[in-house]
Amino acid sequence: MAKINFQQFRIPTGIDKSRYQYGDARESVANMLYLNVNGIRAHALAMKIYQSDGEVDYSDEEIKTITDVANAYGTPAFIDGLREILKGGEE
Repeated sequence: MAKINFQQFRIPTGIDKSRYQYGDARESVANMLYLNVNGIRAHALAMKIYQSDGEVDYSDEEIKTITDVANAYGTPAFIDGLREILKGGEE
């Protein structure tokens, strides 16, 4: 289990990770799932993220799906932001 706030998602603004920006990633992440993963579970997860409001609990299975899709279709900055959140590095 992990909590993620896709509504106020934090990503580094450069490779040195000295600065960060916050933005609403709900629609982008939901679309990554909706367009690239087959099955009703992916659809349900995409809708869960799209309709989320603030910090939401995600199961280990959901985290694996999000991580797999991020690694395949996300920008490096998004991937690093997600990794930091999952490691508990977001302040």
